[in-house]
Amino acid sequence: MEGFRCFLDTESLRIPQSPLPECVSGSSSQNPIGESHFDQTLEAAFSRLKVSPFCRQPQLSRFDAIAVMGFDKIPNKRSWVGWGKFYPILQRRAESLNLNSGGNGVLSHLGLQDCWVQSDIDCSNGFVSNLNQHSDNSPHWLQASLNGWSVADLRGRVAFLATNQDGCRCLQRAMEAVPNKELIDLIFLEVLEHVATLMLDPHGNYVVQKLVEVCSEEQRTQMLLMLTKKNDLQLICISLDTRGTRSVQKLLKYISTKEQITLIMRALSPGVVALSKNSNGQHVIEHCLEHFSVQDNEYLLHVVANNCCEIAKDKSGCCVLQKCVEHSNGQNRERLVAAITVKAIVLAVDRYGNYVLQHLLGLRMPQITENLLRQLRGSYMSLSCNKYGSNVVEKCLLDSGEEKSSQIIFELLTNRNVSMLLLHPFGNYVIQTALSVSKGLYHNALLNLVQLNSHVMRGNYYGQKGCKDSFIGAAG
Repeated sequence: MEGFRCFLDTESLRIPQSPLPECVSGSSSQNPIGESHFDQTLEAAFSRLKVSPFCRQPQLSRFDAIAVMGFDKIPNKRSWVGWGKFYPILQRRAESLNLNSGGNGVLSHLGLQDCWVQSDIDCSNGFVSNLNQHSDNSPHWLQASLNGWSVADLRGRVAFLATNQDGCRCLQRAMEAVPNKELIDLIFLEVLEHVATLMLDPHGNYVVQKLVEVCSEEQRTQMLLMLTKKNDLQLICISLDTRGTRSVQKLLKYISTKEQITLIMRALSPGVVALSKNSNGQHVIEHCLEHFSVQDNEYLLHVVANNCCEIAKDKSGCCVLQKCVEHSNGQNRERLVAAITVKAIVLAVDRYGNYVLQHLLGLRMPQITENLLRQLRGSYMSLSCNKYGSNVVEKCLLDSGEEKSSQIIFELLTNRNVSMLLLHPFGNYVIQTALSVSKGLYHNALLNLVQLNSHVMRGNYYGQKGCKDSFIGAAG
């Protein structure tokens, strides 16, 4: 994305790492290095491990620590508020490990087969024998439903659960179940602090979307304030992201108050051009156009009009511009159409801009059509020889009415190079369309042109196509 860079803090989502149990200690005053059976076993175990590079540092979360120590689920004691209560249990479990199991068992219990080694050259090496399984698989307790969990059990863990595949599903199911205000309030408060990061997360964005559906109007306003008050470009950056755009669109779908709409439009306005030209941001702009009033979109339409040429020449932008014309009226539409009309010659020969002009002609509004034809007058010959411009000329002939189309045909016929169009890969389609819409004098003049050049056309690939389609049949 050009023009914007958004760096969102993801560190705060990581659960602090648990301290390693005391049995990992390398040596002690009572057992010097090289003397104890534990040290010999640990050294031997390390000697059998392979060191290889991998791209990202695994995070040993407190959830992983519990799984490492052999628990299938978190002990469900409602009196435990934080994680501190777990540490004595983990330490006792670590002390009870069999240190005579040959080394591999020790490392496996401690999770050291996946331990991290940081190199000196900004490159990472690690013991990665089971890294993929360690990072992808969730503990058994996380794959189960949260039905048996209390609000106290979830406190302090929602943000982490939201970034885990199984955790995010459990949270969604919990919110979809019988409405529980206490639960929703807890999830909302813990998601709110990390909402920008979660909206970009592969799993977290689904939690945010579901939360938007079930939370209150006041909570949606709080979410908008969190997204807009800290960083002016934050909402724009999220809208440009493949996952973020879904969350923003969901938020747009459920906002309704004037305050919420004002917050959204104020935050998006600086990035209207960037959003319009982005395949993800485009949907956010289009949603605003389709669901908000013209008054709410007034500044958006103002920015689009000022940058209409740049936007129209973009693949996503040309679609946004057409939506802007459709969903505007009065002075806003007049200003937008006037800005497009001034750039008509440039847009007519552009691979995307030509669609914007065709859209305006397709409205069949006399004043808009007349202004466009006036702007294109004198250029119909050159446009007819252009891949994209020829489509615009054909649209002019088809949608401008008999009187206006006759004027275009007259300009073509009075050009000394008009016969070139009969053999041109794009111009021959313009002549065919002219024959189909013309009547009387102009139709006869076109037939005469075909008849005079029929011998040349039969020896040309594009002329032959024209002969087979319209020309020979029309010439009788």
